[in-house]
Amino acid sequence: MSSESQRTAAPNASSFRVGFSADFCREDGALAFPDIGLSLLDAVAGVSHDFIREYRPEYEPSQLVGYDVVVSLRPRVTARSLEGVDRLCAFGRCGVGYDNVDLDACTDHGIAVYITPGGVVRPVAESILLLMLALSHRLLEKDRLVRQGRWAESTHPLGREPRDRVVGTIGMGNIACEAIRLLRSLDVGRLVAFDPYASQARAAALGVELLSLEQLLDVSDYVLVNCPLTPETRGLLGSEQFARMKPDAVLINTARGPIVDETALIAALKERRIAGAALDVFEKEPLAADSPLSTMDNVILTSHSIAWTEELFRDMGRIDCQGALDIFRGEVPPHVVNPTVLANPRFVEKLARFKAAHTTLLEGR
Repeated sequence: MSSESQRTAAPNASSFRVGFSADFCREDGALAFPDIGLSLLDAVAGVSHDFIREYRPEYEPSQLVGYDVVVSLRPRVTARSLEGVDRLCAFGRCGVGYDNVDLDACTDHGIAVYITPGGVVRPVAESILLLMLALSHRLLEKDRLVRQGRWAESTHPLGREPRDRVVGTIGMGNIACEAIRLLRSLDVGRLVAFDPYASQARAAALGVELLSLEQLLDVSDYVLVNCPLTPETRGLLGSEQFARMKPDAVLINTARGPIVDETALIAALKERRIAGAALDVFEKEPLAADSPLSTMDNVILTSHSIAWTEELFRDMGRIDCQGALDIFRGEVPPHVVNPTVLANPRFVEKLARFKAAHTTLLEGR
């Protein structure tokens, strides 16, 4: 059956069913992305897929009942979402963040949650460089002046190059490491990082100097937020931290909005205590239309989608679909972020049932 026909097909209770959240589709029902790996599912007998018809910010249990795996973009998964949901075995999160998923509730219900780190590393790292250069060369300001017919005036704002500057990353995971690799082509002067979980050996291999957060803020010309949102990182950057930054330094956040105290950032930008910011993420999304950030000429704003490329969704989709096929075969997919679920009898029983069914299917061929 083709992907298009499966989007409108009636649910088949006897098959292994993979559901995709409604935000993979446009309002007219067509796929919003050219390739999310559906061909991997189409190629396997006994596996069907369709798309949840209605987008809701938080899943309703009725949207999840009847699926074995759900591949999910934006909707929140809460304890209420899982009430009476017994069949579901796994959520495949499209991305690396999972702060919109109640992991404890999933674990209690025997539902594994896996992510797609391999799909996001390059596009997010490229986006960090894009935002750095756009801020450095005052791209939006020059563009606006030219559009307004102020050609001569547009030549007055001078940019600055990352060359010989200090770049500091808060967090040194895979995305930060790829950004560091790309940054070397710009001949930055010094690379520093704050990450209490990073080893000296890894930092040395990358040519990065590990510092305290305070030290990083003191010396960095570019501060990159590359850490996950956790109870420890929520509100990590506030008034005290912005006061430490250089007045000509800029902040770039492509990680999660609540890591930054938005009120404190707005104050620092208004008072020119820092030179600018590029933000792909916000404390509350979507960003309110009347946010002071939207009127500032030293800020670049994007809609938590700066890294959205054809390649991003192709790679994330294939990882998620492959993870669903792992479950179909009775195997644990990689990158499970609630590993204690693997010992939960409810998950173990579901996985064993899939394995037995798959073995029977192979023997019957």
